[in-house]
Amino acid sequence: MTSGGSNILRSQRERILIFLLCLVAAARVFVFSAAFPFFSNIDEDLHFDLITQYSLARVPRSFDRLKEESLNWIVPYASPEFLFSPDQFPQGRFPAPLWKRAWSEIEPEIAATRNAWSGEINFESSQPPLYYALASGWWWMGKQMGLSGIQSLYWLRFLNVPLIALVVLLGYLAARAIAPERVELRLGVPLLLAFIPQNVFYALNNDVLSPVCCGALYLCVLRWLEPAPPAPSLGGFTGLAMAAAYLTKLSNVPMIVVAAVVVAPRLLQLFRQKPSAGLVALAGLLFLGVFPAGIWMAWLAHHFGDVTGSAAKIAFLDWTPKPLASWWRHPIFTPHGLWVFWSDLLASFWRGEAEWHHQLLDWPVADGFYVISSLVLLLGAVFGLWRKQSALSAFQRKAMSTALLMVAAGIVFLALLSIQFDFGRCINPSREHPYFTSGRLLGGALIPFALVYVYGVSVLFRRISAALPCIVLGIIVMFVSFSEIKTNWPVFASQHNWYHR
Repeated sequence: MTSGGSNILRSQRERILIFLLCLVAAARVFVFSAAFPFFSNIDEDLHFDLITQYSLARVPRSFDRLKEESLNWIVPYASPEFLFSPDQFPQGRFPAPLWKRAWSEIEPEIAATRNAWSGEINFESSQPPLYYALASGWWWMGKQMGLSGIQSLYWLRFLNVPLIALVVLLGYLAARAIAPERVELRLGVPLLLAFIPQNVFYALNNDVLSPVCCGALYLCVLRWLEPAPPAPSLGGFTGLAMAAAYLTKLSNVPMIVVAAVVVAPRLLQLFRQKPSAGLVALAGLLFLGVFPAGIWMAWLAHHFGDVTGSAAKIAFLDWTPKPLASWWRHPIFTPHGLWVFWSDLLASFWRGEAEWHHQLLDWPVADGFYVISSLVLLLGAVFGLWRKQSALSAFQRKAMSTALLMVAAGIVFLALLSIQFDFGRCINPSREHPYFTSGRLLGGALIPFALVYVYGVSVLFRRISAALPCIVLGIIVMFVSFSEIKTNWPVFASQHNWYHR
C-alpha cells in the first residue's frame, strides 16, 4: 500500500474512532440522565420553570414565583431524594412517586406539596436566553412525537445527549487543528471529554451549553492564530460564537475576553494588509457578536435594573458588596484559603455538585486525584510552553497558551467574585465558606482545560516513551469512569427515575 493510501486508511479509522467516542459519550450521558430523578438540587426546578416560560413565548421580566404551568410538572414528578434522607419519612423510606399513585390517595398530598413549592422565587430569571430557547424547541419536538408525562420531562433532559457528543467532536477538531501530528492530543482530548464525570450533564441547566459555545469560539480563535491571513467571513463566525457564549451564561465572559484580546491584533493586521477584508471582518464581528449581546443587555437594564441582571439577584441572595480595602482580608490570600478554593473548585469541576439524601455525591479518593492531577498537569503544561526546547511551532504555542489563559481567566473570575461580597445569609457561598467553587461555572473552559490537561500528560511522559502518554490517559479514563459509577450508583435504585417509570 502506498504512503498516501495508508494515510487515507488511518484518517478513516480515526474518524470512526471519534464517531464511536461521540456515541459513547452520548450513551453515558443518556444512562446517567435517566438514572437521576427530577428535580435535582442544582436549581433544576428553576431552570425548568424558565424553559416552561420560554416554551410559551414569555421572556421573564422580574424575579417571580414559580409559574402554575411549571408547578403542574414539578409537584407530581419531583423526588425528595436529593435533599432529604429516608429516616425523615414514615417507616424510614421514601414514599412512592405521586405520579404512580391513584388520585384519590394523593389529592391531599398534592395540595400540600403544591403549597410548599408555590412560594419559591425563581432568582435565575435574568439568565441569558439561548439555552432556554433551545430547550423549549427541543421540548416541543418531543411533544410532537407524542411524548407526555414523565417521558416528556426526560426527553427534555436528553437534550444533553447530543450536546455532550458535540463537546467531544469540538474537542477533537481543536486538538487536530493544533497538533495533527501528535496522536496523544488528537485522540486524548476527545477521550477525556467523552468520560468527564461532570453530573451537571444529568440535569436541566444552562451550564451544559457553555462548553459547546465556548468550544466553537475557541475553534474560531485558532483560525485567527493560523499564519495564513484569516478569511473576512471569520469575523462573522467569531461574532456568532461570542454572542452564543454570552447569551448562554455570564460566567463565559472571561473566555470571551481572552478570545477578544487574542483576535484584536490579528484583526488589526488584516486591516493593514487588506483594508476591505478587515472592514468586512469587523462588521461581521460587531453585527453578529456585539449587537445581539447589546440587545440582551438593554433588556436586562430595562427590566432588571442593570446590564448584567445581577444587581437584583445579588440583593435577593443577601450579598453585599465589600469595600475594596477589605477584599485583601479574604482567606483566599492565605495558603490554606487558596488551597480550599482550588481543591473545592477543581473537584466540583470534575464531578459536579449533585446531592443524594442531602449528601454530596463524591468520593474523597477521586476528588484528591482530580485536584492533584489538575495542578500537576496544568503546571506541566506551563513548563512545556515555557521550555524553549519543546517541539512546538509558534502557532501551537499560541494556541495552547490561549487555552491556558481561558482556564486561568475563568478561575480568576470566580476568585474575584469570592472576595468582593459579604454573603450574608446565603448558604453557598457563605460567610463561613466564602468561595465561588461551583465547577459548572467553568464549563465554558472545558475544552481548553482538556487540551491543557492532556498536553500536560504529554509533557511529563512523552520523553520516557512516545506511547506512554496514551497509556496514562487510558488509565485516567478508567479511573474516572470507575469513580463516576461508584459515586452515582445509588441513584439507579430510585423509584422516581426513568428506569422505574
